[in-house]
Amino acid sequence: MVPLLVVHFTLLVIVANAVDRTPLRYVPFRCRGDGISVSITFRCDGFAHCRDGSDEEGCQGPTLVQPSPPSTITVSEGQWMNLTCRGTGVPAPRVFWKLNGNELLDPVCDWVSELDGTGRLACRMRVIDAGNYSCHLRNPLGTLDVQPVTVATVVGRGRCSRSGEFAPRDSTAPCLRCFCSGVSDLCQVADLYRWNYTMALNDWKMRFATWNGSGQVEKVENCSSFPTTVPLYYDLPHRFIEYQAQSYGGYVQYELDTSDPQKSFAPELVLMGYNRTLLYTGSATEGPVKIQLMEHNFRHLNGSAIDRTTLMTVLAYIDRFLIRMTPTGGRYVASSGMLVMDSASSFSRGLGKTVFVEECRCPAGFRGPSCERCDFGHDRTFSLGPPMGVCMPWWWHRERETHSAVAMIRGLAVDLDRSRYTLYRAIADKASLAGSGIVKRTFHATPRSLAV
Repeated sequence: MVPLLVVHFTLLVIVANAVDRTPLRYVPFRCRGDGISVSITFRCDGFAHCRDGSDEEGCQGPTLVQPSPPSTITVSEGQWMNLTCRGTGVPAPRVFWKLNGNELLDPVCDWVSELDGTGRLACRMRVIDAGNYSCHLRNPLGTLDVQPVTVATVVGRGRCSRSGEFAPRDSTAPCLRCFCSGVSDLCQVADLYRWNYTMALNDWKMRFATWNGSGQVEKVENCSSFPTTVPLYYDLPHRFIEYQAQSYGGYVQYELDTSDPQKSFAPELVLMGYNRTLLYTGSATEGPVKIQLMEHNFRHLNGSAIDRTTLMTVLAYIDRFLIRMTPTGGRYVASSGMLVMDSASSFSRGLGKTVFVEECRCPAGFRGPSCERCDFGHDRTFSLGPPMGVCMPWWWHRERETHSAVAMIRGLAVDLDRSRYTLYRAIADKASLAGSGIVKRTFHATPRSLAV
């Protein structure tokens, strides 16, 4: 008898966003003439689905049914905030919610939109959930933005209750200022897990470079033929650079294998980003190296200390990550050891949770735990806002480019008019001088002389 192998498959559904509890159901609309039913979603959509067109009769846009949501509300951290918004119209509008102008996609909120146009929102509030909550009524004839907007204030209950600070997961660590790329002061310790970037130092993707001690980096193709009298660096590839704010407080670990220990005054580790260069203040020896990415381990080029904001700025916009090589056997050889760099993820890999990583409430146009990236459909401009710039929608950039082009054309036209005016004035002056006898010859204005 052949044994029967039974395999059980488990489908794991992870809900990472806010949950719309509105039930999915078919609601019929009965045509007045022949009694045939069509879906309520066809009601007032601009096309007659009933033979007598009764599904397109009596249509009305959404209007608010009083009372409107409160203008302000204050709740304590961990408590529920409940808002209700009701509208009327034909057909009855659906109710949508936004936070600070963005679609509400927060995992701590649920909402439901009833068939009678009533919408309810329930959020278990955190400190970063403070902001402007708005109700929006929508049916096929339009959308109504309900006023007033509800301004929610959350009173923190943790040890770091001051605005613009958050408490790390380590209870002995001091409160940290929110970085949030300078665009928000609402943050909390991120509910993320540690994970690692790993790479062999002799991997074929590894690059090599020299650094002149001030900012200039030059690529080196062959490290084995490079003179050992000049410091040479591992130039880490793309996965270790750009948007590494989640590595703050984590560790960079690697191992040096050298048979030629020699004293070098070159820095062991160099971070470059956003026109800033930071140097590791310690020194490494042969064997395992473990460096924590925190501000007390780094300094500026001039030797001065840095703060958390400076290190976070470099990590968030890092474009160079250099680790000094050590010679082996009288020449540079890539180490066979592994490079490990801490980061953060929403999935557990058995390494525990992050301790110092922040999670910010980002304004419209920004995304990322520290608001370090521009949201889809947005691009960064440095002419507005904080030093890191702000993320503006693409249409704003297009209009700005159009206005710049128009201004440039107008400027050229003004310069052309000024040139013509100057030429005409010179012609008139010469003609006047010739008429007065000061100039012995007569200046004849011809079409060629008037051309610009």
